[in-house]
Amino acid sequence: MNLLILLLISAIIVLIFASQVAGRLDRLHRRVSSVRSTLWRRCNERYEIVHKIPNIDVQNAADKAKRLADQEMFSDEHLYAESELTRILKMHINTLDMQSAQIRLQDARRMYNEAVRATLYLRSWRISRWLRLSGRAIAPKYVDFDDSYLNEN
Repeated sequence: MNLLILLLISAIIVLIFASQVAGRLDRLHRRVSSVRSTLWRRCNERYEIVHKIPNIDVQNAADKAKRLADQEMFSDEHLYAESELTRILKMHINTLDMQSAQIRLQDARRMYNEAVRATLYLRSWRISRWLRLSGRAIAPKYVDFDDSYLNEN
């Protein structure tokens, strides 16, 4: 009888803990989605500023990045195109609008990667894997491209 009560209490504690972990995972997945859309808005903001610049190399790089983003956002090709756009911007353009847009883009990418890190960490817990607490949500991926606009000395 005592063993049965002990098992029942243990099962209830595990279920409560699993419920809290599942809720936290759900919030983290929503946070990743929200910050991903913010990152996308920051990329679009940079495209808009670039199209005001009368430089064909810069505009071609921005058009390529935008086209690849429309096909599949944050694919490897798109991230490479974003890095190329940053490289070209470093060589040609140094305006206050571009610097502020680049800083906002860096902040958005860092926030996104931090949300991804927290989500992947919680998804790696045994209880999350064993009980499949993340449901059908796809594991988020890090976004890594060169967004350092200013030359750091």
